[in-house]
Amino acid sequence: MSEALLFGGGLILIVAASELFTNAVEWAGFRMKLASGATGSLLAALGTSLPETVVPVIALIGGQASAASVATGAVLGSAFLLLGVGTALTGVAVVMRSRRRRLELDTGQVRRDLGLFIGAFSVVLIAIVLPRPVRIPVGACLLLAYALYVRATLRGSAPAHAAPEPLHIVRWHNRDPASLLIALQLAGAVAMLIVGSDLFVSALNQVAQSLHTNPLTLALIVVPVATELPETINSVLWIRSGDDNLAFGNVAGSSAFQACVLGFIGLSFTPWSPDFNGVLSGLLTLGTAVYLFALLRSGSAHGRWLLLAGLPWVGYVVAELLAGGRLGG
Repeated sequence: MSEALLFGGGLILIVAASELFTNAVEWAGFRMKLASGATGSLLAALGTSLPETVVPVIALIGGQASAASVATGAVLGSAFLLLGVGTALTGVAVVMRSRRRRLELDTGQVRRDLGLFIGAFSVVLIAIVLPRPVRIPVGACLLLAYALYVRATLRGSAPAHAAPEPLHIVRWHNRDPASLLIALQLAGAVAMLIVGSDLFVSALNQVAQSLHTNPLTLALIVVPVATELPETINSVLWIRSGDDNLAFGNVAGSSAFQACVLGFIGLSFTPWSPDFNGVLSGLLTLGTAVYLFALLRSGSAHGRWLLLAGLPWVGYVVAELLAGGRLGG
């Protein structure tokens, strides 16, 4: 199958699935009496983080020669692209709104999501110099930190009161949909996200291999472009509907999940010895998160300032292209 068909098919599936997913997640959060921020940070983040979680797990189980590079790239590359490009595109959506061009957030959500990410991701980077027997319990601590974060998120916000728009698969019914129908739409959307991401990754892999890109560069840049599309598209859709907490919670909550859960996978099941590219991307990711924390700590920021979050990722990719995929040696 040609790269164009894979790209097109994957993108269509991801966009359609994202619309179904956001609608189902809103209903699931409404039924569970969650605030919009908690719905985005937990439910949406867990669902849309499946593709980037599955990629390294499948690589490690399959025993591929590049499995360690794929897993390392998933840990370091996913959050880099999501916090950078995902936030920048969210900023574009905010700026393009006809009335409100500021992102308005719950300050507690910002502190929880970005605070956990900065702490957990810092641990992941520091663990590069730790011996393997020490890294495994450190990885377990990341899972514990995520569990505590989930509890704090559930306790720290008031439930939403306005019902979402009708569930897409039964739009002709005005009454509240059955829980089973919500679950069916959610499961179908997640399945479509996984299939669409897989098609997209396959197309990107073919292009990268034809360009003779090294495995870690592929994992740091190419794979995250596909696996982070759901979060990015979901956030843009929620910005358009005026739910800023859901939009930002999806990006920041997914990043927190990746730092903890993917961090655990990287520290526990790989040699965890990123090269210069990996360390550089990790430091740039951490810098992006610190910038966003400082920008959003008051709970409000103009959309144009969100655009700056994408500059480190764009600069890194340009440097990689100029270096022929061999930045740092």
